[in-house]
Amino acid sequence: MAAPCASAIVDQLRGAGLNLSLAPAGGLAVAPSSHLTEDLRALIRDSKALLIDWVKSANDADSAAPEPSSNPASPTDWHALDAAYLAHHFNCPTCIAAGRGSRYGLRCGTGAALWRAYSAAQLPGPQYFNSTPTKG
Repeated sequence: MAAPCASAIVDQLRGAGLNLSLAPAGGLAVAPSSHLTEDLRALIRDSKALLIDWVKSANDADSAAPEPSSNPASPTDWHALDAAYLAHHFNCPTCIAAGRGSRYGLRCGTGAALWRAYSAAQLPGPQYFNSTPTKG
């Protein structure tokens, strides 16, 4: 049987309500410890090096991604904002998990900034506002 990939292990740990980070000495910090079961402890112990590499790469991706402009985007900029967000999203395990729903966590700092910039962009075309509630 093949060993599980880091993102599958991280998904399992997040599903248990655990957060991963690097400890100051370079080890792995898992919190809150009150959520750890013996099975999860064994999984973390057996996958420690893999998880440390995953956290480091997630942190490297966060620091390498450029911050989006604070200026609201013009209608022609939304394509670039969309491309920037998607390029980050599909390479960031944290943002991939967040894209599955709120119970899987939030986007990382870079992903959140890119998403806000994209969401704030004005899409081309007329803006219609329906003041009459629709019947459902």
